Amino acid sequence: MDITTECIPLGHIQTYFDLRKSLVLEADWLQKKSLMNLNNPGEILENIIGLNQEEFYRNAGIDYRPGESDRFISAKQTVALVDQAVQALDMPYLGLAMGNLMTISHHGMAGVAAVTQPTLKTCLDTIHRFCMELFPPLEMTGFVGDSEAAFVIDEVISLAPYTHFFLELNMVSFYNIFQHLVAGEYELTSADFSYPEPAWGHIYRRYFRCPVRFNQPQTCLRGSPELGDYELPLANRLMAMSAEKNLFENIPTKAIRFLPLRLRRLLVRYYGAFPSLENAASELGMSGRTLRRKLAEDGTTYQQELDRVREKLTREYFARGGESITEVALMLGFADSSAFAKAFRRWTSMSPSEFLERRAGPDDGSNATPLNDNL
Repeated sequence: MDITTECIPLGHIQTYFDLRKSLVLEADWLQKKSLMNLNNPGEILENIIGLNQEEFYRNAGIDYRPGESDRFISAKQTVALVDQAVQALDMPYLGLAMGNLMTISHHGMAGVAAVTQPTLKTCLDTIHRFCMELFPPLEMTGFVGDSEAAFVIDEVISLAPYTHFFLELNMVSFYNIFQHLVAGEYELTSADFSYPEPAWGHIYRRYFRCPVRFNQPQTCLRGSPELGDYELPLANRLMAMSAEKNLFENIPTKAIRFLPLRLRRLLVRYYGAFPSLENAASELGMSGRTLRRKLAEDGTTYQQELDRVREKLTREYFARGGESITEVALMLGFADSSAFAKAFRRWTSMSPSEFLERRAGPDDGSNATPLNDNL
């Protein structure tokens, strides 16, 4: 699965990535930008970007037909949609603005199913499942440890050069939804981004009341471990089940069918006691020979996928405050710390100790390139 793989349901993109629904809320700004009267929201794309909806999709290589939602588009095509909007509006921080305008309703039935879960932890688990199916270029994971809780967003398929757009949009959107759900009872400790501060970094601080940090090991929202058990005010198990059923009846998905992604998810479950290729193949319902062949057809190998999983788990270990190189090496099934250090340098072009030193340094924009987000 890569940037050209058609794995994103067009119907999902239409539920929240419709600029006409999002940008119309900033009426004053739009009127100044477009010099037009915004009585008709449907005119926004045509008047500001100079395109009607059909042309907007067509210019991204999407053979769009009005009312069509049972097809898939690629990460490359999705990035092309973003590029049109950012260039036409001359607004590099568009992800922040759109994320701030998005409400639960913009996430459609996925949003309803998530916020009607019993607790914040089950809400994050639901978001994780939906993201895997509805927008596989990103992975969203919630975890609760002894000292903190976090909602982490990783890049699975490259969204360059607009990675920041998708991370900005989702970080701001989920931060606002969090604020709505907890109604001021909690504040997050930080909003972390895994890339250097962009030229518009000062604008980030308009959207987050908590500290904003760049050059961090992960892109995530961090908070108290007590948040995991926080009971959501909209909890309604019947509504959650109904919303999820409605979601997948109306929006087909196929990300789960991609073998490399299925293999990575299987390996993550083992966390260190990784199965052999033959055992992994058996769990996936095929022979080892078939698994090798199918992975080769996707341009990868079992070892490459195992390395991606190990890199991801290493990144999470360090992000949670872990510092023992020996401990993480043993946890991930390496023979010794030197074998782990060699692999770590291959992944990141630095040694584990160098990474830990730079992670502990001041957030002045001069930190090293963060760990590679390839999983």
